[in-house]
Amino acid sequence: MTYKNLYLFMGLFLMCALSQVHSQVGINTTTPRKALEVAGSMKISDSIEISQINALKDIDTSTFLIQDNQQFVKTLDVSNPIGEALGYIQVYLIENPNLDWVLDFDTKVNANDYVLNTISAHFNRELVMNTSDGRNSSVPYTSAFVRNGTWHIIADYPSAANKNSSEIGTWTITTLIYSKDLSKQFGTVNIPMNNGSNGSATTPIIN
Repeated sequence: MTYKNLYLFMGLFLMCALSQVHSQVGINTTTPRKALEVAGSMKISDSIEISQINALKDIDTSTFLIQDNQQFVKTLDVSNPIGEALGYIQVYLIENPNLDWVLDFDTKVNANDYVLNTISAHFNRELVMNTSDGRNSSVPYTSAFVRNGTWHIIADYPSAANKNSSEIGTWTITTLIYSKDLSKQFGTVNIPMNNGSNGSATTPIIN
């Protein structure tokens, strides 16, 4: 064996030995916890291939990764009660309205940044129809609308009112609120019905 080959063999042997001792590499850290740990910011100009993604368990905290407008990837921790989330569920207990009528409740939720939908509504008092037959068949009407830049709620039982007008009633209105930054807004689609009862979209908004 020549000296050149001997040096090459010794070098390969030392590299293999060091790789066994230092199987974890750290950048800006002397105590890496994984095969590679970077203690600081990192920029990747090409794609990343992840070979394995572990399934989320019930005990784990649900977290999303979001890329902002400056191309930074940040975490979105939905378990944080005061942090940002993909969506919010808010229940409003509107007490002692005029009989069963809520004409205009201002949620103060900014309509430029958020979308608000009412998903359920319940009034906790017995109602009677405002007709001579006295049948109680009215269904609740509730809706959200924008006024002066914020979301408002209207709620009512059309053609019905409290059976006992002196009772204090409460509306329980559940709303779904989500950020416009984290959802796609398609805008308004005008559907001309031409005095008919049937209609169809020209194209689906999603396929």
